[in-house]
Amino acid sequence: MAINDQAKTYKGFFKKTAPSLEFYDASAMFITQFILQYVLQLILMILGFIIIADILGAQTTTTEGYKQVSERFSLFTASSGGIVLITLLNESTMILSPLAYWKVKSFNVFNGIGFKRKVNGAQIAMTFPIALTLLVGFMPVASAFIALVNATGYNYTGSEITIESFPNLLLYLVFVAAIPAVCEEILHRGIIARAAKNYSYFIGIILSSVIFAFMHGSPQQLVHQFFVGVVCSLVYYMSGSIWISALAHFFNNAITLVFGYVYYLVTGSSEMQLPWWVLLIMLIVGLCGLFFSLWGMYKICYAKRKAEDKIFEESQSSAGDATAENDNAIQPNVVYVGKKKPLKVFNEKLSYLFTSPEQAKEEAEKRAQIERQISEYGEEKKEVFRSLQKEDDVNLKKKNSRGVIFALVVVLAIWIINTIAGYAQ
Repeated sequence: MAINDQAKTYKGFFKKTAPSLEFYDASAMFITQFILQYVLQLILMILGFIIIADILGAQTTTTEGYKQVSERFSLFTASSGGIVLITLLNESTMILSPLAYWKVKSFNVFNGIGFKRKVNGAQIAMTFPIALTLLVGFMPVASAFIALVNATGYNYTGSEITIESFPNLLLYLVFVAAIPAVCEEILHRGIIARAAKNYSYFIGIILSSVIFAFMHGSPQQLVHQFFVGVVCSLVYYMSGSIWISALAHFFNNAITLVFGYVYYLVTGSSEMQLPWWVLLIMLIVGLCGLFFSLWGMYKICYAKRKAEDKIFEESQSSAGDATAENDNAIQPNVVYVGKKKPLKVFNEKLSYLFTSPEQAKEEAEKRAQIERQISEYGEEKKEVFRSLQKEDDVNLKKKNSRGVIFALVVVLAIWIINTIAGYAQ
């Protein structure tokens, strides 16, 4: 009997494991969110045009009437109320999309995202210097890129936020800093980066950061948002908690808003021009500070993870669990050789930090259960199992590859369209 025929005969013997988050899942949720976001923006624009045209008594079918309505709508989107409304529409889609996927697929994609992972005060405190040095270090790089793009004739059409009062500052801290930080971290770190780590943690950082950067749809935000994605992904993997990366993201937004408000109070302008030597100092000091801040976060998370191992091991011993994993079993000592040693060590360390002792034990038990199941099979069934496993791995690889391509194509297409529109102004 051929292997394929045997597979059809014996496939019922092999139980499917519980679904795990893969990149094709994350890609489907991201594309759905992206489409939903632009649909809601289109609906808002249509409704806004209708209401404004009615108020002004203008006809949008005429050039003059359309221009008049368009200008008033642009003023609304640049106002505090418009920014808050658009922010709520955009950020809500980052929660609605995973919820819809959960409903349709009966697969709780929020499970394992890191909502319940405990954090300590040192981790919380370290998010502020990380966000501050991230801003100081990469602002010169982003500014140089923006200047280069503007020199080519690009005209940024997005809304520039100018904070003229303290109540406005508080409003923006909630709706422009806090809400986007939480919602974007849930989708881009909790869903996309968590799924992309199945390739490797390094690829997860790069892939999720590229998607996050291009998602913002503007060359003005491309460079800084990429590095925000890199840092938030690192913090997320180190802590295993979505709240820590969300807090770092919040501080990144909040520091920008507070500094902009203070600068406006002092100078009466939101435009800031710094000499090249100041930018160079900021670059050097910021990057050095960011390196040591991230290193400090790593040491804090590592010490916390070791303490969790000890507590978990003691709880298992007191419960009389003969199968409890000891610390060396949860995180075996691996000797790396070859040219890829640093990258392998990097991935291994992040894997250790990201996975809690309970998750490590659960995964080990699943592997052990599969091994016990296979050991009970005859040679014929073992061969069928290997064939099915290989087939599933190939199919999964293809689905994930398509997911990566689709996500990148969608986000790049929108970014290119927006960029071309900027040059057409």
